[in-house]
Amino acid sequence: MTEIKKSNIKKILILRLSSLGDVLLTTPLLRILSKNFPDSEIDYVVADSYSEVMALNPYISNLIIYDKKKSIFNPLNNPELLKNKYDILIDLQYNLRSRIISFNKSKVYKHYSKQRLHKLSLIYFKKPLIKDFSVPLNYINSINLKGIDDDGLGLEFWLLKDRNAKEYLPFSKKIVIKNRPEITIAPGAKHYTKRWTKEGFVELINKLKDFYDCKINLVGSRAEVEISTLIEKNVGFPINNYCGKLSITETAELIDNSDLVVSNDSGIMHIAAARRVPQVVFYGSTVPEFGFSPFRSNFEIVQKNMDCRPCSHIGREKCPKNHFNCMNLIKADYVISKINKIFNL
Repeated sequence: MTEIKKSNIKKILILRLSSLGDVLLTTPLLRILSKNFPDSEIDYVVADSYSEVMALNPYISNLIIYDKKKSIFNPLNNPELLKNKYDILIDLQYNLRSRIISFNKSKVYKHYSKQRLHKLSLIYFKKPLIKDFSVPLNYINSINLKGIDDDGLGLEFWLLKDRNAKEYLPFSKKIVIKNRPEITIAPGAKHYTKRWTKEGFVELINKLKDFYDCKINLVGSRAEVEISTLIEKNVGFPINNYCGKLSITETAELIDNSDLVVSNDSGIMHIAAARRVPQVVFYGSTVPEFGFSPFRSNFEIVQKNMDCRPCSHIGREKCPKNHFNCMNLIKADYVISKINKIFNL
Protein backbone atom coordinates (compact mmCIF):
# COMPACT_ATOMS: atom_id res chain seq x y z
CA MET A 1 0.00 0.00 0.00
CA THR A 2 1.32 3.42 -0.97
CA GLU A 3 2.25 5.62 1.98
CA ILE A 4 1.87 9.37 1.79
CA LYS A 5 2.56 12.06 4.36
CA LYS A 6 -0.16 14.55 5.19
CA SER A 7 2.26 17.42 4.67
CA ASN A 8 2.72 16.39 1.03
CA ILE A 9 -0.98 16.54 0.15
CA LYS A 10 -1.77 19.85 -1.53
CA LYS A 11 -4.15 18.81 -4.29
CA ILE A 12 -6.92 16.23 -3.77
CA LEU A 13 -9.40 14.85 -6.28
CA ILE A 14 -12.57 13.03 -5.19
CA LEU A 15 -14.53 11.13 -7.80
CA ARG A 16 -18.15 10.06 -7.37
CA LEU A 17 -20.25 10.37 -10.52
CA SER A 18 -23.62 9.05 -9.36
CA SER A 19 -26.24 8.56 -8.04
CA LEU A 20 -28.10 11.06 -5.87
CA GLY A 21 -27.84 9.18 -2.57
CA ASP A 22 -24.32 7.92 -3.20
CA VAL A 23 -23.06 11.44 -3.89
CA LEU A 24 -24.60 12.72 -0.65
CA LEU A 25 -23.02 9.84 1.26
CA THR A 26 -19.56 11.14 0.31
CA THR A 27 -20.08 14.47 2.07
CA PRO A 28 -18.74 13.37 5.50
CA LEU A 29 -15.43 12.37 3.89
CA LEU A 30 -15.30 15.65 1.98
CA ARG A 31 -15.83 17.64 5.19
CA ILE A 32 -13.22 15.61 7.10
CA LEU A 33 -10.62 16.07 4.36
CA SER A 34 -11.24 19.82 4.29
CA LYS A 35 -10.78 20.08 8.05
CA ASN A 36 -7.59 18.02 8.00
CA PHE A 37 -6.11 19.73 4.94
CA PRO A 38 -7.31 23.35 5.27
CA ASP A 39 -4.64 24.67 2.90
CA SER A 40 -5.18 22.03 0.23
CA GLU A 41 -7.23 22.28 -2.93
CA ILE A 42 -10.04 19.73 -3.12
CA ASP A 43 -11.65 19.09 -6.50
CA TYR A 44 -14.72 16.91 -6.96
CA VAL A 45 -15.89 15.11 -10.12
CA VAL A 46 -19.63 14.41 -10.41
CA ALA A 47 -22.03 13.63 -13.26
CA ASP A 48 -24.03 16.57 -14.54
CA SER A 49 -27.34 15.06 -13.34
CA TYR A 50 -26.25 15.35 -9.69
CA SER A 51 -23.97 18.37 -9.74
CA GLU A 52 -26.40 20.65 -7.90
CA VAL A 53 -26.06 18.43 -4.83
CA MET A 54 -22.49 19.72 -4.52
CA ALA A 55 -22.88 23.15 -6.13
CA LEU A 56 -22.81 25.12 -2.85
CA ASN A 57 -20.59 22.82 -0.80
CA PRO A 58 -17.90 25.11 0.68
CA TYR A 59 -15.33 22.33 1.01
CA ILE A 60 -14.96 21.96 -2.76
CA SER A 61 -12.40 24.12 -4.53
CA ASN A 62 -13.44 23.13 -8.05
CA LEU A 63 -16.56 21.18 -8.99
CA ILE A 64 -15.84 19.31 -12.20
CA ILE A 65 -18.97 18.31 -14.12
CA TYR A 66 -18.71 15.07 -16.04
CA ASP A 67 -21.00 14.40 -19.02
CA LYS A 68 -21.82 10.69 -18.83
CA LYS A 69 -23.45 10.82 -22.28
CA LYS A 70 -20.06 11.28 -23.90
CA SER A 71 -17.62 8.46 -24.48
CA ILE A 72 -15.56 7.51 -21.44
CA PHE A 73 -12.57 7.22 -23.76
CA ASN A 74 -12.86 10.85 -24.93
CA PRO A 75 -10.15 12.82 -23.04
CA LEU A 76 -11.83 16.09 -24.00
CA ASN A 77 -15.02 15.13 -22.17
CA ASN A 78 -13.76 17.14 -19.20
CA PRO A 79 -10.73 19.23 -20.13
CA GLU A 80 -10.43 20.40 -16.50
CA LEU A 81 -9.23 16.93 -15.61
CA LEU A 82 -6.30 17.29 -17.98
CA LYS A 83 -4.98 20.45 -16.34
CA ASN A 84 -3.99 19.14 -12.93
CA LYS A 85 -1.89 16.40 -11.43
CA TYR A 86 -3.19 15.50 -7.99
CA ASP A 87 -1.27 14.37 -4.94
CA ILE A 88 -4.05 11.94 -4.12
CA LEU A 89 -7.11 10.76 -6.01
CA ILE A 90 -9.95 9.07 -4.09
CA ASP A 91 -12.19 7.02 -6.36
CA LEU A 92 -15.55 6.51 -4.64
CA GLN A 93 -17.22 5.19 -7.79
CA TYR A 94 -14.70 2.48 -8.60
CA ASN A 95 -15.97 1.13 -11.90
CA LEU A 96 -14.58 1.07 -15.44
CA ARG A 97 -15.62 4.65 -16.15
CA SER A 98 -14.04 6.06 -12.99
CA ARG A 99 -10.82 4.08 -13.45
CA ILE A 100 -10.48 5.44 -16.98
CA ILE A 101 -11.09 8.97 -15.70
CA SER A 102 -8.54 8.41 -12.93
CA PHE A 103 -5.79 6.99 -15.13
CA ASN A 104 -2.49 8.80 -14.65
CA LYS A 105 -4.03 11.82 -12.90
CA SER A 106 -2.50 11.40 -9.45
CA LYS A 107 0.59 10.35 -7.54
CA VAL A 108 -1.49 8.20 -5.21
CA TYR A 109 -4.72 6.42 -6.19
CA LYS A 110 -7.12 5.19 -3.52
CA HIS A 111 -10.54 3.64 -3.85
CA TYR A 112 -13.20 2.36 -1.51
CA SER A 113 -14.01 -1.31 -1.00
CA LYS A 114 -17.39 -2.34 -2.40
CA GLN A 115 -17.57 -5.04 0.27
CA ARG A 116 -18.97 -7.55 -2.21
CA LEU A 117 -18.69 -10.50 0.18
CA HIS A 118 -20.77 -8.64 2.74
CA LYS A 119 -23.46 -7.98 0.13
CA LEU A 120 -23.41 -11.55 -1.19
CA SER A 121 -23.64 -12.97 2.32
CA LEU A 122 -26.72 -10.85 2.99
CA ILE A 123 -28.39 -11.83 -0.29
CA TYR A 124 -27.65 -15.56 -0.28
CA PHE A 125 -27.25 -16.40 3.43
CA LYS A 126 -29.20 -13.49 5.01
CA LYS A 127 -26.29 -12.78 7.32
CA PRO A 128 -24.10 -9.64 7.42
CA LEU A 129 -20.35 -10.11 7.54
CA ILE A 130 -19.76 -6.58 8.86
CA LYS A 131 -21.58 -5.42 11.96
CA ASP A 132 -23.24 -1.98 11.71
CA PHE A 133 -21.92 -1.49 8.18
CA SER A 134 -22.24 2.09 6.91
CA VAL A 135 -21.41 3.32 3.41
CA PRO A 136 -20.33 6.84 4.54
CA LEU A 137 -17.94 5.28 7.08
CA ASN A 138 -16.71 2.90 4.39
CA TYR A 139 -15.88 5.93 2.24
CA ILE A 140 -14.00 7.53 5.13
CA ASN A 141 -12.02 4.38 5.81
CA SER A 142 -11.10 4.07 2.14
CA ILE A 143 -8.42 6.76 2.32
CA ASN A 144 -6.50 4.91 5.06
CA LEU A 145 -4.49 7.94 6.19
CA LYS A 146 -3.20 8.20 9.76
CA GLY A 147 -4.96 10.84 11.82
CA ILE A 148 -7.94 11.08 9.46
CA ASP A 149 -10.86 9.93 11.58
CA ASP A 150 -14.62 10.08 11.60
CA ASP A 151 -15.87 13.36 13.09
CA GLY A 152 -19.18 11.93 14.27
CA LEU A 153 -21.29 14.28 12.12
CA GLY A 154 -23.78 13.55 9.35
CA LEU A 155 -24.45 14.20 5.67
CA GLU A 156 -24.56 17.68 4.14
CA PHE A 157 -26.62 19.17 1.32
CA TRP A 158 -25.80 22.87 1.43
CA LEU A 159 -28.52 25.34 0.48
CA LEU A 160 -28.05 29.05 -0.12
CA LYS A 161 -29.25 29.97 3.36
CA ASP A 162 -26.52 27.76 4.86
CA ARG A 163 -23.80 29.58 2.94
CA ASN A 164 -25.19 32.90 4.09
CA ALA A 165 -25.11 31.63 7.67
CA LYS A 166 -21.51 30.42 7.11
CA GLU A 167 -22.25 27.17 8.94
CA TYR A 168 -24.22 24.03 8.39
CA LEU A 169 -27.18 22.71 10.33
CA PRO A 170 -26.81 21.47 13.89
CA PHE A 171 -26.55 17.74 14.35
CA SER A 172 -30.31 17.38 14.75
CA LYS A 173 -33.38 19.57 14.60
CA LYS A 174 -35.82 19.85 17.46
CA ILE A 175 -39.16 18.37 16.48
CA VAL A 176 -41.93 20.91 16.84
CA ILE A 177 -45.36 19.68 15.79
CA LYS A 178 -47.31 22.57 14.32
CA ASN A 179 -51.10 22.81 14.45
CA ARG A 180 -51.09 21.58 10.88
CA PRO A 181 -47.85 19.62 10.31
CA GLU A 182 -46.33 19.36 6.86
CA ILE A 183 -45.44 15.84 5.73
CA THR A 184 -43.50 15.20 2.53
CA ILE A 185 -43.89 11.79 0.89
CA ALA A 186 -41.60 10.31 -1.76
CA PRO A 187 -43.45 7.31 -3.25
CA GLY A 188 -40.83 6.41 -5.83
CA ALA A 189 -37.55 4.56 -6.14
CA LYS A 190 -35.54 3.53 -9.17
CA HIS A 191 -36.41 -0.17 -8.86
CA TYR A 192 -39.89 -1.61 -8.40
CA THR A 193 -39.08 -3.86 -5.41
CA LYS A 194 -37.93 -0.85 -3.37
CA ARG A 195 -41.32 0.88 -3.68
CA TRP A 196 -44.18 0.54 -1.22
CA THR A 197 -47.52 0.06 -2.99
CA LYS A 198 -49.55 2.97 -4.30
CA GLU A 199 -52.58 1.55 -2.47
CA GLY A 200 -50.58 1.67 0.75
CA PHE A 201 -49.63 5.30 0.19
CA VAL A 202 -53.25 6.25 -0.56
CA GLU A 203 -54.48 4.63 2.67
CA LEU A 204 -51.63 6.19 4.64
CA ILE A 205 -52.31 9.70 3.33
CA ASN A 206 -56.02 9.44 4.17
CA LYS A 207 -55.18 8.27 7.69
CA LEU A 208 -52.61 11.05 8.11
CA LYS A 209 -55.34 13.56 7.29
CA ASP A 210 -57.57 12.05 9.96
CA PHE A 211 -54.81 11.84 12.57
CA TYR A 212 -53.00 15.14 12.06
CA ASP A 213 -55.04 17.30 9.64
CA CYS A 214 -51.67 17.68 7.93
CA LYS A 215 -50.48 19.24 4.72
CA ILE A 216 -49.19 16.58 2.30
CA ASN A 217 -46.52 17.04 -0.37
CA LEU A 218 -45.53 14.42 -2.95
CA VAL A 219 -41.99 14.68 -4.34
CA GLY A 220 -39.95 12.77 -6.87
CA SER A 221 -38.51 12.90 -10.35
CA ARG A 222 -40.34 12.73 -13.68
CA ALA A 223 -40.22 8.94 -13.33
CA GLU A 224 -42.65 9.23 -10.40
CA VAL A 225 -45.25 11.35 -12.19
CA GLU A 226 -47.46 8.36 -13.05
CA ILE A 227 -47.55 6.85 -9.56
CA SER A 228 -47.95 10.25 -7.88
CA THR A 229 -50.86 11.14 -10.18
CA LEU A 230 -52.61 7.87 -9.28
CA ILE A 231 -52.08 8.56 -5.59
CA GLU A 232 -53.32 12.15 -5.93
CA LYS A 233 -56.50 11.02 -7.72
CA ASN A 234 -57.34 8.39 -5.11
CA VAL A 235 -56.88 10.30 -1.84
CA GLY A 236 -59.88 12.01 -0.33
CA PHE A 237 -58.57 15.58 -0.11
CA PRO A 238 -56.28 17.97 -2.03
CA ILE A 239 -52.54 17.37 -1.77
CA ASN A 240 -49.54 19.08 -3.35
CA ASN A 241 -48.06 16.92 -6.11
CA TYR A 242 -44.59 18.21 -6.99
CA CYS A 243 -43.31 15.08 -8.74
CA GLY A 244 -41.40 15.98 -11.88
CA LYS A 245 -41.77 19.71 -11.16
CA LEU A 246 -38.87 20.48 -8.83
CA SER A 247 -35.11 20.43 -9.18
CA ILE A 248 -33.07 18.46 -6.66
CA THR A 249 -32.30 21.68 -4.79
CA GLU A 250 -35.94 22.77 -4.77
CA THR A 251 -36.87 19.33 -3.43
CA ALA A 252 -34.30 19.74 -0.65
CA GLU A 253 -35.76 23.16 0.21
CA LEU A 254 -39.26 21.70 0.42
CA ILE A 255 -38.02 18.85 2.61
CA ASP A 256 -36.17 21.35 4.79
CA ASN A 257 -39.48 23.05 5.62
CA SER A 258 -41.26 19.76 6.38
CA ASP A 259 -41.92 18.22 9.78
CA LEU A 260 -41.51 14.68 8.49
CA VAL A 261 -40.48 12.76 5.37
CA VAL A 262 -41.91 9.37 4.42
CA SER A 263 -39.94 7.60 1.70
CA ASN A 264 -38.67 4.38 0.27
CA ASP A 265 -34.99 3.41 0.35
CA SER A 266 -34.03 6.08 -2.20
CA GLY A 267 -32.09 9.28 -2.81
CA ILE A 268 -34.85 11.35 -1.16
CA MET A 269 -34.12 9.48 2.07
CA HIS A 270 -30.55 10.77 2.02
CA ILE A 271 -31.67 14.35 1.27
CA ALA A 272 -33.87 14.22 4.37
CA ALA A 273 -30.97 12.88 6.43
CA ALA A 274 -28.71 15.64 5.12
CA ARG A 275 -31.29 18.29 6.03
CA ARG A 276 -31.82 16.69 9.49
CA VAL A 277 -35.54 16.13 8.89
CA PRO A 278 -37.07 13.15 10.76
CA GLN A 279 -38.28 10.38 8.51
CA VAL A 280 -39.95 7.00 8.18
CA VAL A 281 -38.34 4.71 5.59
CA PHE A 282 -39.67 1.60 3.81
CA TYR A 283 -37.37 -1.32 3.05
CA GLY A 284 -38.62 -4.07 0.72
CA SER A 285 -36.10 -6.10 -1.27
CA THR A 286 -33.23 -4.27 0.42
CA VAL A 287 -32.25 -4.05 4.09
CA PRO A 288 -30.50 -1.36 6.18
CA GLU A 289 -27.55 -3.73 6.69
CA PHE A 290 -26.35 -2.90 3.17
CA GLY A 291 -25.20 0.39 4.71
CA PHE A 292 -27.72 2.77 3.16
CA SER A 293 -29.90 3.65 6.13
CA PRO A 294 -30.38 7.38 6.96
CA PHE A 295 -26.98 8.43 8.29
CA ARG A 296 -26.98 9.93 11.79
CA SER A 297 -30.48 11.31 11.66
CA ASN A 298 -33.82 10.75 13.37
CA PHE A 299 -35.64 7.92 11.60
CA GLU A 300 -37.85 4.87 11.95
CA ILE A 301 -37.66 1.81 9.70
CA VAL A 302 -40.69 0.04 8.25
CA GLN A 303 -39.97 -3.49 7.03
CA LYS A 304 -41.30 -7.05 7.11
CA ASN A 305 -38.98 -9.78 8.32
CA MET A 306 -39.12 -12.50 5.67
CA ASP A 307 -36.91 -15.45 4.77
CA CYS A 308 -36.48 -14.16 1.22
CA ARG A 309 -35.19 -10.72 2.25
CA PRO A 310 -32.94 -9.24 1.04
CA CYS A 311 -33.05 -10.47 -2.55
CA SER A 312 -30.96 -7.61 -3.96
CA HIS A 313 -28.75 -4.76 -2.76
CA ILE A 314 -30.04 -2.32 -5.38
CA GLY A 315 -33.59 -3.55 -6.06
CA ARG A 316 -35.28 -5.53 -8.82
CA GLU A 317 -37.88 -4.89 -11.50
CA LYS A 318 -40.11 -7.69 -10.16
CA CYS A 319 -40.37 -9.89 -7.10
CA PRO A 320 -38.45 -13.13 -7.75
CA LYS A 321 -41.02 -15.00 -5.62
CA ASN A 322 -43.97 -13.40 -7.45
CA HIS A 323 -45.72 -12.38 -4.23
CA PHE A 324 -43.96 -9.13 -3.23
CA ASN A 325 -45.04 -9.69 0.35
CA CYS A 326 -42.13 -7.65 1.69
CA MET A 327 -44.12 -4.57 0.63
CA ASN A 328 -47.68 -5.91 0.16
CA LEU A 329 -47.91 -6.97 3.81
CA ILE A 330 -46.97 -3.54 5.20
CA LYS A 331 -50.12 -1.84 6.45
CA ALA A 332 -50.83 1.86 6.89
CA ASP A 333 -51.66 1.52 10.60
CA TYR A 334 -48.18 0.14 11.26
CA VAL A 335 -46.65 3.10 9.42
CA ILE A 336 -48.78 5.47 11.50
CA SER A 337 -47.38 3.85 14.66
CA LYS A 338 -43.86 4.62 13.44
CA ILE A 339 -44.83 8.22 12.69
CA ASN A 340 -46.34 8.54 16.17
CA LYS A 341 -43.04 7.31 17.58
CA ILE A 342 -41.17 10.04 15.68
CA PHE A 343 -43.63 12.63 16.96
CA ASN A 344 -43.45 11.18 20.50
CA LEU A 345 -47.21 10.58 20.56
